[in-house]
Amino acid sequence: MEDYLNIRKKLNLSRINQVGVVVKDIDRAAEYYSSIFGLGPFTVYDFEPDKHWYLEKPSHLKLRIAKATWGDIEWEMIQPVEGKSLHQEFLNMFGEGVQHLGFNVKNYEHSFKRFVENGFQPLMRAESYVQTYEGDLKACYFDTRQVGGVIFEIIWKSWLPDCQ
Repeated sequence: MEDYLNIRKKLNLSRINQVGVVVKDIDRAAEYYSSIFGLGPFTVYDFEPDKHWYLEKPSHLKLRIAKATWGDIEWEMIQPVEGKSLHQEFLNMFGEGVQHLGFNVKNYEHSFKRFVENGFQPLMRAESYVQTYEGDLKACYFDTRQVGGVIFEIIWKSWLPDCQ
């Protein structure tokens, strides 16, 4: 527990804002989570970022994403469609399931730097204008799997008050 608290303090992380689940079929998964757990309604859209890096190399990416709120947590489901991604890697290795925890940040560049300075490698990142929300997005997944097997993602969304 002490290690987690020290890391959280070093990285200046807020509370968890998002649970990211990788799925094979967005429509099937949205129907399942809606009917079984009452989650939804889901906002479903295709995401093809303006800029994408996989293992710090520029790369093409297309995802199908479904989002719903679960209390004050965003439940995000991701279906890989094209390109190299951690999501496809996760599906290949483990099948469907929880892949990452997301943290909204006010200063993306500062948070990115803190993660790198504390020894966490960026695995995948994207920058884009998101038509659905009419705003800019920056996000990066870091390799935090050594304890608990879950990836941490920092997320900056220009349309959210807590990211400004």
